[in-house]
Amino acid sequence: MNRFLLIFILTIATAARAVPQAGAADIKFRLAVSYEQNGDLEAAVKIYQSLYAKDSSNLTIFDALRRNYLQLKMYDNTTSLIEGMLQRMPGDINLLAQLASVYLLKSDEPKADTIWERAIGMDPQHETTYRFVGSAMVQSRQFDRAINLYKRGRIACADPKLFTTDIAYLYSIMLKYSDATVEYLNLVRQNPAQLGYAESCIATYTGHADGLSPATLAVEQAVKAEPENISFRQMLAWLYMEGKHYDQAFEVYKIIDDRSHAQGHELFGFATRALKEKAYAVAARAFTGIAETYPKFDQMALVKFGYAHTQEEIETESDTLKLFGEANPFPIKRHGEPEGKPLYGSAIAAYEQVIGEFPMTEIAARSMLRIAILRQEKLFDLGGARAELENLVNRYAMFAAVAEEAILRLGDVYLASGDLQGADAEYRILGGHGLIINPRQETAALRLAELDYFRTKFQDALNRLKDLTRNPASDVTNDALGMQIFIQDNLKSDTASLKEFARGDLLKRQQKLPEALSVFESIVRTFPKSDVVDEALMSTGDLLTRLARYSDALAVYNRLLKEFPESIVLDRTVMKIGEVYRLGIKDSVNAIAAYQKLLEQYPNSIYAGEARRRIRELRGDNI
Repeated sequence: MNRFLLIFILTIATAARAVPQAGAADIKFRLAVSYEQNGDLEAAVKIYQSLYAKDSSNLTIFDALRRNYLQLKMYDNTTSLIEGMLQRMPGDINLLAQLASVYLLKSDEPKADTIWERAIGMDPQHETTYRFVGSAMVQSRQFDRAINLYKRGRIACADPKLFTTDIAYLYSIMLKYSDATVEYLNLVRQNPAQLGYAESCIATYTGHADGLSPATLAVEQAVKAEPENISFRQMLAWLYMEGKHYDQAFEVYKIIDDRSHAQGHELFGFATRALKEKAYAVAARAFTGIAETYPKFDQMALVKFGYAHTQEEIETESDTLKLFGEANPFPIKRHGEPEGKPLYGSAIAAYEQVIGEFPMTEIAARSMLRIAILRQEKLFDLGGARAELENLVNRYAMFAAVAEEAILRLGDVYLASGDLQGADAEYRILGGHGLIINPRQETAALRLAELDYFRTKFQDALNRLKDLTRNPASDVTNDALGMQIFIQDNLKSDTASLKEFARGDLLKRQQKLPEALSVFESIVRTFPKSDVVDEALMSTGDLLTRLARYSDALAVYNRLLKEFPESIVLDRTVMKIGEVYRLGIKDSVNAIAAYQKLLEQYPNSIYAGEARRRIRELRGDNI
């Protein structure tokens, strides 16, 4: 017989005999894994032991047996197992590091240290040695040992850049935030492109004072030591922003902008973020500084628009939660404000300056839109708003998004003026026909449903709302659902009270506050059993608040809480009570009591976070 053919036949025969054995081992291994996953570690260990006895070179079985020994705290078995494998693989640094960790679990620290040193001694000048040993130390929660090892590795490998992020991370989990920040500064010193990464790491512990303060101090010291390091100054400015110290951040950004020859761009980035984070006064100074120092700044239109926006916000006593609608029910006289100064005069003048300096641009169109919104919502100057919007639509139709917003606002102005037919015509331009593809069209379609509601054409309104509630990603879906449920629930029980409520809603939209108040009070008296009464009480309280009848408003809100304990608006009502006490009556004690009541009775309310912030403000806590 051919010699090669004989070898082939013998090989096939040997493989055939080996298949059942391999299959049996595989079945046993899977059974052991199943036991382990179900928590029966003793049974798993017995099978792993039998498998390892037959195949002691199999690293998968070795690792499974080691893992289970450790979970069962069978440390002597674990050391014997690893030492046996080390006889096969005497130069394996990772195995030695694992063995040292087991001796540490046995409380034999001298032995653990001896073995770790043995592992390091095998290859003391390579990074991977320190990574293997350091990883074993970290898994054993020996953070100080690991830090010292990594620092030792830097010297041994003659590379001071090694292990920077590892050491910084270990310092941070040990709450040594100053030391961690110093390491991240080292990272940035080595590679300024890592600034963003370093800031993201530092951000994991700057969310609380005991992390932010030492981090800031460490960077301040670094800036003092290396004043020419722009990256360090950028990190310091970022930390000041994180701590809401916007004035200090502004001073740093002025230096950064000057020394990096940014020609205003660093200041512009700061001003934009400060505006976004509602630090309006310092944002205004930054925008002004750019305009004065860099008159040829390449984004001057945005600078002027940003400044105008800050003036608008500064003049607004903002109700960030929109509890009482767009109008501010708690007007205040600001310190130092001259008598007779027109409300929002500075903002309007600033927007008009943008329009004059940058005519026929999109930023001019947006400035014109902001003026119209101020006249409509804040000043209720419907004639002025209408003129501004019509001018915008006629002159700036090339900027589709702004023009569509103007058309939508025109409809709102007609509605507020009592011209429902005019409002209908404007809304239909956007949302009355064809495919609805953007948020402005969706809002226009919602407004058309509202018009049907105001006209007491409730079924027509429901038909429109049905289409608007199909897209869960839409901005108007929640409003459409709320209106749909309100109409459906009250249409079933009492159409007469719903018609009156719609009439009151329309009067409120038209800013006819006393007339609207009379309607809602009449609903409460005339339809005491109607499902709409709790909403009527809410509207009554809101109108009394806007009319500065704060004590009467509180009485109505408290009646709502008492008589309608199942109402879905109770948390909102309690929040309003707190706001009336805080801003209307100026009674901080009762305001705090109201906010605390909200936290106790409605801990999952969407207003809970704001209530906590209000309490801290009124108590004068450090926030």
